[in-house]
Amino acid sequence: MGRAGPVRLAKRFPMSMIFLGLSLISINPVVASERKSPFPEVATSVRSTVVSISSSTARGSRIPWAKSRRSPSAHRFGSGFILDADGHILTNNHVVDEAFGIQVALSDGTEFPAEIIGQDPDTDLALIKLKLNRPIAQSRIANLGSSDSVSVGDWVMAVGSPFGFHHTVSVGVISAKGRHLDRIEGEDLPPSYQDFLQTDASINPGNSGGPLVDLEGSVVGINTAYNPGGAGIGFAIPIDLAKDVAEELLHHGEIVRGYLGVHPQDLTPDLAEALGRDVPTGVLVAEIEPGSPAEKGELRRGDLILRLGGHPVTEGADFLKLVADLVPETSVDIEVLRDNSVLNLLVKPGRRISSTGREPPPVATSADWPGLEVGNRWDLESRRLRVPKSGQGVVVTYVAPGGPADKKEIERGDVILEIGDTAIWNVRDYQTLIEKVQDHAKPTLFLVLKRSEGHTWYVAIRQNGNSSSVTH
Repeated sequence: MGRAGPVRLAKRFPMSMIFLGLSLISINPVVASERKSPFPEVATSVRSTVVSISSSTARGSRIPWAKSRRSPSAHRFGSGFILDADGHILTNNHVVDEAFGIQVALSDGTEFPAEIIGQDPDTDLALIKLKLNRPIAQSRIANLGSSDSVSVGDWVMAVGSPFGFHHTVSVGVISAKGRHLDRIEGEDLPPSYQDFLQTDASINPGNSGGPLVDLEGSVVGINTAYNPGGAGIGFAIPIDLAKDVAEELLHHGEIVRGYLGVHPQDLTPDLAEALGRDVPTGVLVAEIEPGSPAEKGELRRGDLILRLGGHPVTEGADFLKLVADLVPETSVDIEVLRDNSVLNLLVKPGRRISSTGREPPPVATSADWPGLEVGNRWDLESRRLRVPKSGQGVVVTYVAPGGPADKKEIERGDVILEIGDTAIWNVRDYQTLIEKVQDHAKPTLFLVLKRSEGHTWYVAIRQNGNSSSVTH
């Protein structure tokens, strides 16, 4: 039997030091049982404030971070917490969106139907109310804390019903603050207004809408999403943001925000140098939506926004918050840098009341030749298709089965760049050109950027739907 090789100690200590250490241990014993964890007390204190929510919908469930946008089930499951004695409950919008029936289970197992009071897709928050004829006990009302008061490294506890396991708790810390999610897996969009807390407390499907609490049992966040690609990466909406939204929904049933129609871009050091700026402050106007208040106010692509309504603008997230706080139809000063000159523009913001930020854009219906529905690059559905929101072309959002475009293998998510030899920049361009060419006797040439292949090709489509050759 072989002998083990020589083992070298990392460092030798004098025997006197060892004896001294042993004597200290004997003088100051540490008994593990005397260390009391704060978590059981926190879990007990918040348990009665948390509810389980199931909702029925004809379209199935939208699940953040899932690979498909909707589950095949017609039931959604989530969590929430009670806000007041009237039975108002705060939860995620994706838990109850488009639901025709909502059932809420309290911590003791009793169930009540609930109704939607207001929804805000832009923050993924919703306010619902129990249908009951008696007030809620004070012990069931959640204590709301402040997300501004928590720091990275602070202990937190996530409470909810992951995978249907009611009132499950998981413990972790605040991993980061101020997270912004540019994209998520599948076709769901992250909320337009976000400032997520990141935590390594376990968050899973069913946790959505449940509270993230501190060691005092106060709600500091609303569990919303998780990253399935890595354990311990969850996100919660800050309670300070949620409180403001809940208050508006309670009194008005909707959130009214300002709207300019500007797509901001953060100013990197390289961009700042290219623009002759010593310090990368302000946001760059990357795109202006046609017909928007920004366009009417003479803002231009390439402008650098320095101040909005007297407030300095440092980054895109700050700009969006400032725009959201604008009063619709009340003019506001915007200070911009253009061609090395500072300009002051007066713009009258519009009203943003939905996740699209404006009225639904015009579309070409499938009944029209060539059997397509298209949208602008910046529209919500185009973003769900992961099409970049700036650039030339309109996005195909629907192809009529068996229609002329379908026969030419045009697919949802493709981008139509040109019709004939004329460039297209928006839906209005598309509609104008379609009206001009649909009566032509010869085939019309379309230049299409294929989503699946990443390159352009030409498609020739006759008005009557007869196919001609396709040139790649």
